[in-house]
Amino acid sequence: MSKKILIALLCLGLIVVLYFSASRPGSSPGSNYIPTTSLEEAICAKVEAQNEDCKKVILIDTDSNVAFVETEFGIVPVLISKDHTKVVKMIPGLDFQELREEKEENGPITWRVENNVQKDFSILYGFARDKARTIIINSEGNIQPNKFYVRDDLAGMSGGSGTAALWVWYITSKDEMIKPADITVYGADGHLIYGGSKEE
Repeated sequence: MSKKILIALLCLGLIVVLYFSASRPGSSPGSNYIPTTSLEEAICAKVEAQNEDCKKVILIDTDSNVAFVETEFGIVPVLISKDHTKVVKMIPGLDFQELREEKEENGPITWRVENNVQKDFSILYGFARDKARTIIINSEGNIQPNKFYVRDDLAGMSGGSGTAALWVWYITSKDEMIKPADITVYGADGHLIYGGSKEE
């Protein structure tokens, strides 16, 4: 009798497994689509199409729909689609050589404003040297920008030899940004080093 019960349970289990595997909804061919190239590869392809060497994609900000690419000459922002699948537009870049040449003139930061890159998208972005610890954009409501490390700047600190950390900072907006930007920079000790009533 117990042998018949065991066989009946095995048959019942097999029927349940077959039922659930047959009734599970199949996936449509488009629902599991995996793009053949990644977003990073698409970004680098777009940059290289503009005759620039794409060293690496440093940052993809999916909240702001912007990516930053390091090239041989500098940092290039790239606007990406809202679904983060394709490149929409390249934005004029920040040049390492200009940063070095304008070191005394600009102080610890450089920046540029690009209004209406696309409808409802403007960006304020720039380089910051390591001594620029806190950046406040007064002209955009006293906000602090996003900031990320790029690499050590081979031009060194204060025009000397050696290296110092180089950062990129940025904010995006749906509205046009005020030109020229009013920016204040504080050092590690909290003292004003640029903007306001004092510029170093």
